Formats: sequence, structure tokens, C-alpha cells
Amino acid sequence: MRKRSLKVSSSQHVDRLSNLPNHIIQHILSFLDAKYAVQTSVLAKGWRNLWTSVHVLHLNSNSFRRLGRFKKFVVAVLNKLNHNSTAGTFIFSYRGRIDDYLKKRVIYFATVHGIDHLVLDMGCKRPPVSQELLSCQTLKTIKLKNATFTTSFGFSKLTTLHLKHCLFSLVSNCFDFSDCLPNLSSLSLLGCDFTRFKVLKISGPQLLNVTIRSMWYSYGGLSKGCKVEISAPKLTFFSYRESHVVDFSVINLPSLQHADVDVFLSYEEENKDIQCLLKFFQGLYNVQSATLSYSTIQALNGVPGLELQQSPFSRLSLKLTHPSDCSFPIPVKVAKYLCNGSPTPDTILVE
Repeated sequence: MRKRSLKVSSSQHVDRLSNLPNHIIQHILSFLDAKYAVQTSVLAKGWRNLWTSVHVLHLNSNSFRRLGRFKKFVVAVLNKLNHNSTAGTFIFSYRGRIDDYLKKRVIYFATVHGIDHLVLDMGCKRPPVSQELLSCQTLKTIKLKNATFTTSFGFSKLTTLHLKHCLFSLVSNCFDFSDCLPNLSSLSLLGCDFTRFKVLKISGPQLLNVTIRSMWYSYGGLSKGCKVEISAPKLTFFSYRESHVVDFSVINLPSLQHADVDVFLSYEEENKDIQCLLKFFQGLYNVQSATLSYSTIQALNGVPGLELQQSPFSRLSLKLTHPSDCSFPIPVKVAKYLCNGSPTPDTILVE
């Protein structure tokens, strides 16, 4: 049998990636960690400086085995981009304890180059946030992890604030987010420490979404007896999960559409927690739909005389969530309390 010679099409040797427009290549590089984006500079002469025009700059210490090499790399990259950065988003993540020099270089770059979206993980020791960052007026989004606020801040353009494991050590009895964030529309507080305050106010004329995780008394959450006030005329979504039943002294959410609730009672002050739990649900009286966890249903089921309590809801559509290995029927008294005394199949949904 005659062997047919295989002809390789010349099109298979064409470098299709390099033939793409520069702005598309830069967009692709923006998805890469800076370590790998920089390495593309050796592919061809035309690629030498393409990485310097990325729209998203990722610097992650987990891409390096040794922190010393990562520090040198960060300094070299920031020096290269010092005068011609086009990045609108800056993502910096550090493991371990960050030193002051590296922290200053990162903050300087973010504040001088007009970054719109900033994501910072400052390591394990929660270093203080510098005044340069607190006074930056170009930022629209901040996602900050493992940092300490020692003074108040004011971001006039900020619309999204996401804080995780952050400490507020301001000398004050009360902290109000609306005082420093007039245009904030989305707020997330995950495992943050507000133990310095007696009153925590979560408010804002433009707030649409609020997410709170791991809020409890003591253990680095709230000081014992601290009251929480949440007031937002435009808020449509409120998530309060993996948290203790705290004293929400004020809940004013006239536009609330959906609430996601996962709470538990403490055994030390169960009677007080029960009163706080009922007050919490009374504050959500006008919510249209809600997702409740298994622990939340258990907490409500443990309320003495719940069947005698008037339901605060008039139009609630309810959805229940439970552990994957646990299926549970909703107790009758809880169903009546939540659904105005007449639950229907389209009112209660069980996942």
C-alpha cells in the first residue's frame, strides 16, 4: 500500500496569538498573576512590554516559594510601572507578616496611580491602614483583609467596601459607616472586630446590599451590650449569617426584598437572646422573601410561647436551607409565626 505523504498546512505555523490586537492580548494578560504575565515578555520582541499595560495587576506571594524573592519582584514590577501604569484594578496578597517598606510601596502605588478597584490581603498580623490609603479619593471598590483601622476614613467615590478579619481600634463609643462613606452601595463585614464600640451603625442613603458574617459578642466581634443599628432606605438585600443573635436596636429597611438569615442562640443568656431574636424578625416585617438556615429554625422553635406571638410578616415567601445530610420538617408553630398563620406550598420552599 502506497503511503500518502502528510502535508502540514502552513497555517499551523502561524502565531495566531501574536497576531491579535494588542488591547486583546493585554486583556488576556490581565487574568494572569503578574509573575506569569511578566514571563511572557520573552516570547517575542513585540511582547517585551505588553505586560506593563495590563488593566488588572495581580501580585500574590503564593506564586513564590520564598517571600524574599516575592518582595524583590514586587519592588521591580512597581518600579517598572511607576510612570506608565494603566491598571485600574490592583490585587495584592501577602502571606506572613508584611514589613513596613513593602506595605508603603504597595499603598503608594495604589494611591498615586488612580486605582479604581483595590484588593489587599495584608498578611497575618493585621497591620494599621496608612493615612495615605484612608484619604485616597479615586477608589471605587475596596476589598481589604487582615488590617487595622486606627482612624476614621472618608472615601467620597467608594461604592463597594468588603472587609474581612479587620480590626477597628478607633477611640470612640460609636461608629457610623454613613459618616465616612456617603455613596456606598454594597457593604460586607466578615469576621470583623468592633469591640471598641458601644454602638455600631450600619447606615447609608445609597446602600443596596449588606452582608454580615461571624458577628457575635466577645471573642473579637462586639463588646458585651453593644447595640447594632441598621438603617438604609434603599436597601434591598440583607444577609446575616453564621452569627450570634445580637441586639439590633434599630432596623429600618423599608425597601427590603430579600433577607438571608443564619443565627444561633448562646447558652449563657438564652432569655435575652430570645428577645433579641423576636425583635430582629420584627424589624424585617416588610421583607418579601427570606432564606432561613436550620439553626435559625431551631432557634425560633426554642422560643417559649411562639405560637402566641403575632407574625410580623404579611407577604413573606420563605426558603429553608439545611445541611446536606439532614432533612427536617418545619415545626408548625414556626411556620405559623413566619407565614402569618396560614402557610401554603408556594410560601415555604425547602432545599
